[in-house]
Amino acid sequence: MTPTQRELIEEFGLLHEQMGSTRMCGRVATWLLLCDPPVQSLTEIAEGLGVSKAAVSGSARLLFQNHVVERVSEPGQRGDFYRALPVDAGGVMPLDHVRTLNSLLRRAIASVSDRDQTHPNYAMMRELLEFTEFIEAELPPLLARWRERQAGAAPASPDPSSEPTDRGGTL
Repeated sequence: MTPTQRELIEEFGLLHEQMGSTRMCGRVATWLLLCDPPVQSLTEIAEGLGVSKAAVSGSARLLFQNHVVERVSEPGQRGDFYRALPVDAGGVMPLDHVRTLNSLLRRAIASVSDRDQTHPNYAMMRELLEFTEFIEAELPPLLARWRERQAGAAPASPDPSSEPTDRGGTL
């Protein structure tokens, strides 16, 4: 791993932590995206990250349960091996979570309907409710367009400089 890749591993770890996961899950997931070969044993991951095998094992189990990595067997080898799984865009932005938040906000707002509605927290809840309604309306067609784009996309090139530049921005 290069120093830049090591830094990225740490930064992805911090992002995972900020998003409610663990720093180690982010580090393991990123290691599996950057490592060569792409299939690694728990020992290889631990050695590559400079951490204990136990820390990697717990994180790998969580990543497996969340469909971020898959466990594979290697012929003639003992133990578990892991590799990164392709990410489903719908899983990154789960609409069911947005709908649940929307429902909870509606209930929360209804529970204070008899109070002074100028309270700043009630205004924040109404604004967040409007945002979840916006996401509920916009996310399905956005995901459909993304899937159409992916279905029509050419196979990924290993050289980013050879990618077409007219495909639009990223999400």
